[in-house]
Amino acid sequence: MKGKTIRFLALLLLIVFIYFGELRLSMFAGVTDMDVITFRVAQSKAANHPVSLGIDKFAELVEKKSNGKMIIETYHDGLLGDDREVIESAQRGSIAFASSSTPNMTSFTNYFTAWDLPYIFENKEEVYKAIDGPPGDVVREEMEKSGFKVIFFPDYGFRQVVNNKKPVILPSDLEGMKIRTTNSRIEQSDFEAFGARPTPVAWSDVFTALQQGTVEGEGNSYSLLWDTKHQEVLSYATEVNYNYSSDIVVMNLDKFNSLTKKQQEIIIEAGEEAKVWQRNKANEREAEAKQQFIDYGIEIYEPTDKEILIWKQATEQVWDEFVREGYAEPEYVDLILETLGKTKEGIFSEKIIRE
Repeated sequence: MKGKTIRFLALLLLIVFIYFGELRLSMFAGVTDMDVITFRVAQSKAANHPVSLGIDKFAELVEKKSNGKMIIETYHDGLLGDDREVIESAQRGSIAFASSSTPNMTSFTNYFTAWDLPYIFENKEEVYKAIDGPPGDVVREEMEKSGFKVIFFPDYGFRQVVNNKKPVILPSDLEGMKIRTTNSRIEQSDFEAFGARPTPVAWSDVFTALQQGTVEGEGNSYSLLWDTKHQEVLSYATEVNYNYSSDIVVMNLDKFNSLTKKQQEIIIEAGEEAKVWQRNKANEREAEAKQQFIDYGIEIYEPTDKEILIWKQATEQVWDEFVREGYAEPEYVDLILETLGKTKEGIFSEKIIRE
């Protein structure tokens, strides 16, 4: 009898342990216990990156607008996983929110492939007009099919060509140079078109790869490069804006739909306000980081309009390769161009007017 009692108590304790363990996970994902909802948002960038700061601002606005009834805990620096891992966690509902760079979202919709095309966006005004307009709306609708509610698109910035080998003025100066790329086939094709040797390297390994000579250059924004101390292993930068990178903040759609209308409005309003705040912060930080590069001794070359046109024309073949069904959907590319009031032919032939 005594043995049965012990087994019963042990079983009861196990059930209680499992119950409270599941409750704890639910609290992190987002529940409504005691009139306070607590959510988690996770992403991989450093806590001081403009994308991270924009997410912090979003969390701050949600708490303020809800009078403390909605709390969003932020996890940066890849604490809960890389881009793919946190996005998949949000899709499952293990966490409520996640953020990722848009190239890593092409498994959910290849519309993001069009955003990767070289020079489809030539300045920030075009970026914002597309993302805030019909092209952005198409993506928002498409993402819901995969179980996500798009909250806002943090501004990441234009990628520049940087290296530690020699000054680069024209694409021909990259001939044979080993350049780190992401796994994006479009970015790899960009550098092939420039004459370089694209070498995919995981982001966490890029600093060491530059230091050891595994690669001799990369493409990224000034702010991300500086904030990760890449200036220590670089010597030259060429400001060609060959590719724009955006991030995306999403919420698990089921969790969003489970909220009251008022709570949903708070989330959307906070996202809109955070977007505007973050864009200003990102632009300020990019200009500041560029000056930090200069002060550090990095040689930055700003090509002339004619030289920029040469860089652009070198990548026209990338459009020919990827603007097709199943990749950068032609109809969606046309929608972006129509929204921006320009044509493919214009991108690769017209005189460049610097903003």
